[in-house]
Amino acid sequence: MSYDTSTGIVVLYDTKEYKSLDKKTSGQLSSVCKLKKFDDNDNASATISFPSKVNVDSITVVKTSASTAQQWREFGGAQAKAHKGKVDNLVFDIDGNNEEIYEGAMLALYSFNKYKTVKKDDKPLNIQIDAVTDVSIHESVYFARDLITEPGNVLYPASYAQRINDELTPLGVNVRVFHQSQLEAMGFDLLLSVGQGSTKDSYVVVMEWMNGNDEQPLALVGKGVTFDTGGISIKPSAGMGDMKYDMGGSGAVVGAMHAIASHNVEQNVVGIVGLVENMPDGNSIKPGDVVTSLSGMTVENLNTDAEGRLVLGDILTFVQREYDPNRIIDLATLTGAIVISLGEEAAGLFTNSTSWGQEILDAGKRSGEGFWRMPMGQNWNKMIDSDIADIKNIGGGRNGGSTTAAEFLYRFVDQERAWAHLDIAGVCWNGKGNDNVPGGAVGFGVRTLYDIANQTPLSYDIDEDMKY
Repeated sequence: MSYDTSTGIVVLYDTKEYKSLDKKTSGQLSSVCKLKKFDDNDNASATISFPSKVNVDSITVVKTSASTAQQWREFGGAQAKAHKGKVDNLVFDIDGNNEEIYEGAMLALYSFNKYKTVKKDDKPLNIQIDAVTDVSIHESVYFARDLITEPGNVLYPASYAQRINDELTPLGVNVRVFHQSQLEAMGFDLLLSVGQGSTKDSYVVVMEWMNGNDEQPLALVGKGVTFDTGGISIKPSAGMGDMKYDMGGSGAVVGAMHAIASHNVEQNVVGIVGLVENMPDGNSIKPGDVVTSLSGMTVENLNTDAEGRLVLGDILTFVQREYDPNRIIDLATLTGAIVISLGEEAAGLFTNSTSWGQEILDAGKRSGEGFWRMPMGQNWNKMIDSDIADIKNIGGGRNGGSTTAAEFLYRFVDQERAWAHLDIAGVCWNGKGNDNVPGGAVGFGVRTLYDIANQTPLSYDIDEDMKY
């Protein structure tokens, strides 16, 4: 095998590829591995610079205990990060788990520097591996990360809707864009109440991918608050700049639709996102105001910073009426309470169907995205009963905040339909980064939703204790 200049090779210890390279280097690899006591450790790594008789910059020998798909993604990402800036080409001379290694490496190499006036001299790292690389969905995750990273003055409802249309229509997705005037005529008053303090119009975007037979579609529903000040119930100034990623749920849906269409998935899938900007203004909705939703239910808004659930309520109603999906997943950076519960380790999963919830948990495990099922029930549901309207948008203070938010959404769901709510507030953004995230937007949810869309739909039983 011949190699390009400025190349690093990664090889697994004691494999046939390792033995072949060791022979070419006259035993240089085995000598270093013996010195590093590879045989005495489950995990070890050694790099040989400019090895003899092989025209490359380096050979890295790794002994790893990786066994799951996600561990191999992390392996690929760690090696890509370690070699970036040191070589131009990184060759994984490995037989097995190549798709996961490639995907992990590409996820790790994402960058967002479009607003840097002086670009770093940072050459891209070319990943070479014997893999079916067209199955990787890193480009769809990149798309979601780009959307989530954009500042609020660039990505606002109108520009977001335009970007969805521009990116997905060429892939064969039928994109339907509903402007504010249309939403007013249709009765999306709950969603519109969130954006009424903004100078930016609100939008709803529906993405249709009907590539199955006559089966009911899977519905993907995303909160798209492009910037969230909290409205009249304004947030503290510290950290408010992070609220550009309050549209992370919609970013996951849009990225998943990009992946589904890019890979010609043979299923019927409809994505819907509600795009609004939550701002304080003389025209803003006030704490205590009552609004009639698209469903006909009246909502008492006691906290204008609990706005995402209002957006989701109307689009959940619409997608059920218009498309009659057999299963629904909504995603939102919905509550700070879920971060208190689960930190940045997993998203909260709320569902009315154990069988549907298990399918999501299984897809998350395959995709390397963590979920933890959270409780729901009548006692929490009663906490959002209003004294003057049908429901109120917050429960009993901070107690059980993520569950009462999920119960609010459940009021807008046909209880005979499999539904799940994913609260991704703690996992949408990772400032420190990890082996697959450079730091910043994660694109969380894209891979799980894509995995689910690739599975044959099952029959889903609704839990008896969730019929109330």
